[in-house]
Amino acid sequence: MDKSEIRFLKQKDYKFIKELSRGGFGEAILINDETIGEDFVCKKYSPFYEEDKEVYYKNFVQEIKLLHLLNHRNIVRVFNYYLYPEKSTGYILMEYINGSSIDKFLQNNPDKIKDVFLETINGFQHLEGLQILHRDIRPQNILVTDQGIPKIIDFGFGKQMQFLEEDFGNSISLNWRYTPPSEFSLKVYDYKTEVYFVGKLFEEIINENQLPAFPYASAIRKMIAHNYDERLSSFLDVSREISTVDSTEVSFSYMDKYAYQQFAENLSKIIASMDENCQYNSDVDDINQKLQTVYNNSLLEEYLQNSAALLRCFLKGTYKYYNSKTFPISTLRDFVILFKNTPKDLQKIILNNIWLRFDSIGRTSKVSSADDLPF
Repeated sequence: MDKSEIRFLKQKDYKFIKELSRGGFGEAILINDETIGEDFVCKKYSPFYEEDKEVYYKNFVQEIKLLHLLNHRNIVRVFNYYLYPEKSTGYILMEYINGSSIDKFLQNNPDKIKDVFLETINGFQHLEGLQILHRDIRPQNILVTDQGIPKIIDFGFGKQMQFLEEDFGNSISLNWRYTPPSEFSLKVYDYKTEVYFVGKLFEEIINENQLPAFPYASAIRKMIAHNYDERLSSFLDVSREISTVDSTEVSFSYMDKYAYQQFAENLSKIIASMDENCQYNSDVDDINQKLQTVYNNSLLEEYLQNSAALLRCFLKGTYKYYNSKTFPISTLRDFVILFKNTPKDLQKIILNNIWLRFDSIGRTSKVSSADDLPF
């Protein structure tokens, strides 16, 4: 069999349910796969003006590329795609989100705003970790399911970082719902800009629904600072601000504090330095899984044999560690038990405290030391 090209010739039939939306760049319909009994959204690229077809076709392909990188509870899933380059058109088969836009949902469910806000930040933080900018943040592009789960959709203008300067026009020329931030005058659109627009979206929802008691009002104020230099820099910083607010209402037991402190102190001792671009891992499920693996691989040891594996649970990027420093397995065990059995919102408070320790460690693009090993 010739493996240089694999062709799938069997036609798949779907049952048309209804039209969902129609816009300047195409339409979306609801279809049903009767074989497995599931509904899907089929999005067709079909610009209203024929002359736009080839011009914006690359945006449609870009959306497919970005969606295939994403797998997160708060981001719409893509299952398949069909492209017809010779006709500058195509289809995307996507997750069907049975719900409403975020503003409509919170208008009817104002008591859910805290959870919806937290999950929305989680979704954008995931995009940030993959260096993806959405660039079209508006209520219609964040849907909330009937179960209250927000889903970020529509990546037609999305870009991975390092996009060309001429691409900026695709962002700034959009019909912005909110007052553009100060950096637009300098043709800047980055994570700080995304933070600003998400903050403005929630500010509008809070004001329209008269929700003055929103627990993260201070975080919102720091997100929507018009001045670029005064604003929170990233969704990670937003998450940390939220953890700071939540920590004032939480009381850990003496044993919990002891397990954390022993772990954090030993962890701080084995790391020598971090590259300026090294990022913190904020995915608590991923951290839990990696910590358990590191512990399972050390069950017969008294001290950790691979410090890099432990640091890899919390850091993404380049760092240096002290190979000669010891880390007791009993300390790791106590922390694994603590972290695994702590509710997710409290896990983030624990993480934020670990990040505060990391913040005090020097960052540089070039580090050297006789006692450390690069990783």
